This record gives sequence, structure tokens and C-alpha cells, in this order.
Amino acid sequence: MRDAFSKVYGRFSSPPAKVFGPAVSPRTYLRAFHLLIMFPLGVVYFVGLVTAFAVGGSMIWTIVGPLVLIPTLFLSRWAGDVEAWTVRKVAQVEFRRPPTAIEPGQSAWSQVWTRLIDPSTWTGIVYLFAQFPIGIAAFVFIVVTSAVTAVLIGAPVAMAVSSFQIEFGSNGPQLDTVREGLMLIPAGILLFLITVHVINVASALHAGWARVMLGTRARTPPPTPEALDPSPADPGGGSWTPAPEAGPATESRTPAEGLTSLASLTTREQEILGLIARGYSNAEIAEAFFISEGTVKTHVKRILAKLGLRDRTQATAFAYETGFLRPGDRPDAADAPVQIGRMRRSG
Repeated sequence: MRDAFSKVYGRFSSPPAKVFGPAVSPRTYLRAFHLLIMFPLGVVYFVGLVTAFAVGGSMIWTIVGPLVLIPTLFLSRWAGDVEAWTVRKVAQVEFRRPPTAIEPGQSAWSQVWTRLIDPSTWTGIVYLFAQFPIGIAAFVFIVVTSAVTAVLIGAPVAMAVSSFQIEFGSNGPQLDTVREGLMLIPAGILLFLITVHVINVASALHAGWARVMLGTRARTPPPTPEALDPSPADPGGGSWTPAPEAGPATESRTPAEGLTSLASLTTREQEILGLIARGYSNAEIAEAFFISEGTVKTHVKRILAKLGLRDRTQATAFAYETGFLRPGDRPDAADAPVQIGRMRRSG
């Protein structure tokens, strides 16, 4: 959010420039247009999601229910991609969007399941729902203030060419002369400046909201792990033993049963195990491989099942006890490539 405010006011050095500068900046009117179109888009999102969930939910036990809900799930994520791109361009703020592309190598059911358990799917749907009330508020404010501003500033011209007059209540004063109309221009200019700043502030606040709901939850994404000696003929992994340069200490911490368990993991699962042991979250691991957080959750579940472990803490202990990771591979070494165990394939 701070980035969005700096894009609005950071370019103006003096206080007068900060007050009047946004009024002549083309970016302000782009932000106003974005806030205006949030209303019709919000109507589309709201009606579409409510209809899809109502129809799909009521017929979930028939083939019609999944046929409605599953496309809605994917469409909502792609709509989130469009919204994130729009916010980045309009508010000039950068934030990472969780991967939403269909991931190769997964079955259709796996594609659906990983999106069901991915938190960004549901935060994105909440964002799309919220576009409706936010859009209404923005539309009403901009339309009303723009109309009042136009009336106040254009009053002298209207009074000069017609019988235009402004009444303040049924028993209040009336303004119907050009001289009286000129008195309204400062009020119109003040209202215009207030509207300009409210638009920019609202755009910055909306950008912060979009970053929270549409952006990745990763805070310190790790670099992509170095491949564990991948083999095109055996991409799923094989029998693993410590490399000679790993030293006696690594060998002493690699029991035979640990190596047998590691051999059951695919190459991707071994890479994810290394990042789990280094303390990275699911969202951060997803960023490293450009996969969805739901896919990472599926991988973690399979890793724990194959290794016979209960949780990530046990997985971390297992990785170090078996020599899969060296004691020097700590989470604070985030700038270095993730070297997973200096292990090599045998057999």
C-alpha cells in the first residue's frame, strides 16, 4: 500500500505540488476510470458467482453440479489474474500472483483438488464478490461529486445563457445571477481537489486489498532448488547414497532404512522435502517451482505418507538425521542455491 501512495505523491516534492499535482496527472483519471468500471464488473462477478454456486450447489449430487462448479473454480482464478494485472498497471504496484495455470503432468481430478485446497482460490473468490459493493461505493461517489463539481464551476455560464438558478432548500436563498454564480467557483474547485485526492487514496487502498487477496502469501521465496541429479530415464527418483565428498559425518547420519524411504520419493518430492527442512512455507515453496500452493500441499502429504512421518517437524528431523541435508543448509542462507544433500543416484 505504501508503494501505491508513493506512486501518487512521491513524484511531487513541494506541498503545493502534492495538493495540485494529482489534479493534472493523467494517472489520476486512469484510476478514476478503473474505479468506475469496478461497478459493472462487480455486478458481473457477483451475479455470475451467486448463480454458479446456487445452481451448482443445489445440484451437487448430479452431473450438472460439478459441470457448473468446476469451470467456475477455474474461471474465478483466471479472473483474479486479470484483476491482479489491472491493479498492477493502474496503481503501479508490484505483487506476485500465485500460479494459476493448468499444471502439466496432473490428472484432471488432481487439477481440481489442488485448487480446492489452495487458499488463494478462496481469497480470490472473496475479492471478486467484494468488487460489487466496492464498485457501487466508488461509482456513486465519483458520479455524484463530479456532477456537483460541474454544477458549481459551470454555474456562471449556465446563469448567463439561461434562467438557471440554484436553490438551497425550499425556503433558502436562491442564486440566479452571474455574479452570484462566480461565488460558487472556489467551492467547485475545492470539491474537485477533494475528489481527486479521494480517488487516489481509494485506488491505493484498493491496491493494498488486492495484494492481500490476490497476491501470493510467500514472504521470502527460495531460489529454485538445484536438481537432484535428474535422470531423463528415471525422473521419479531411484536409489540414493551419500556422495563421497559429503564426508563420514553424512554417512553416519544415513541409516539404511532412511535411504530406502528416500528412494520412494520422486525427484520433485525430494526437492520439496529439502525446502521443508529449511523452514520454507507451502506458499514459498510454490513460488520456487511456480506451482500452486495446493499442489505443494499434495506433495507434502505424499512425502509424509511415504516416509511414515506425522508432520513437517518430523520431516525436518528425518532430512538431517539421514544426511539428506547437511547441518549447514539453514533457512538463513536464502541467497544461496538450495543444495539438497550433495546426494547422487546409484543403481
